[in-house]
Amino acid sequence: MKKTLGIGVIGLGRLGYQHTMNVTRTMGARLVAVSDPVPAALDRAVEDFGATGYADYKEMLKDPAVEAVVVATPTQTHYDVLMDVIAAGKPIFVEKPITFTVEEAEKIMEAVEKAGLYLQVGFMRRFDPGHVAAKKMIESGACGKPIYIHDCQRDPNGPPPAYVPQSGGLFVDMGIHDLDVARWMMGCEITEIYAQGAVLKHEFLKELNDVDDGQMLLKFQNGGLGMIEISRNANDVYDTRTEVIGLTKSVFVGQEQLTPFKTVGGQEITFDMANWCLGRFKDAYELEMAAFVENVLSGKPSPVTAYDGMMGIKLALTATQSFRENRPIQLTY
Repeated sequence: MKKTLGIGVIGLGRLGYQHTMNVTRTMGARLVAVSDPVPAALDRAVEDFGATGYADYKEMLKDPAVEAVVVATPTQTHYDVLMDVIAAGKPIFVEKPITFTVEEAEKIMEAVEKAGLYLQVGFMRRFDPGHVAAKKMIESGACGKPIYIHDCQRDPNGPPPAYVPQSGGLFVDMGIHDLDVARWMMGCEITEIYAQGAVLKHEFLKELNDVDDGQMLLKFQNGGLGMIEISRNANDVYDTRTEVIGLTKSVFVGQEQLTPFKTVGGQEITFDMANWCLGRFKDAYELEMAAFVENVLSGKPSPVTAYDGMMGIKLALTATQSFRENRPIQLTY
């Protein structure tokens, strides 16, 4: 087994910068290069991390020190970037969504399989200690057959207006995480989605053809049911919870407080909560990068494959279609 893995990061926005930092903290990883066409983002990363900087990621892919690649560019660029990285024969970690269309996702999946490459999609909740413990409990049979899942994700407030057109819409931008958690926790595929949504707070979203609150009713291959709630209206906190009901026991993964203390007085009890996903899922982001490095170095298979990425966008787009057409939509496999 190789001792270290030279990694290059493409895309140095907020999440890309966080992934870059996590690479530097991961045992077995060496950050060797970063790439971003925006000079300010590139200069900041080069200065902060001491890596070689490339304005053009295609030049970075020619660097022999780059043995694996993290892709954190805007989603609309993923297909072209991923196909270039696949052609270069380098293992890939790609932020979600894998791309914005099922057709492109299927082509990526086929290209990865043909090349025999490692690809891991950034569904970080699969590495969150609470979700992992719940998944292990379900798989052990301790809960009995999982029959119902409720998943809730609420962002602290609305997105910047400039971001909305490139986000894919609420059901893609946010719901893709919850849909992945649902199929992962239930251990089977979703067979029907019925979605609804509305603008309840951020009126500017109406002009952008998006919503700030959505719900999805689900049916599963095992006969189970589910409900997902997604919202941009959590009033300055980031709130995410998952509940799975089994035939004999239930398991809840929730967030109540960020640090283990409460203040009591004045006829109230208060505690702090995360105000963004990077706080709530700090450990998960670090653990997914650690898994990427370890698996590539040891030759283990990806725990979150290109197929999972394709299913995520397929389900999210199905939910969007259901909302637009105001009807349940069946999925076949």
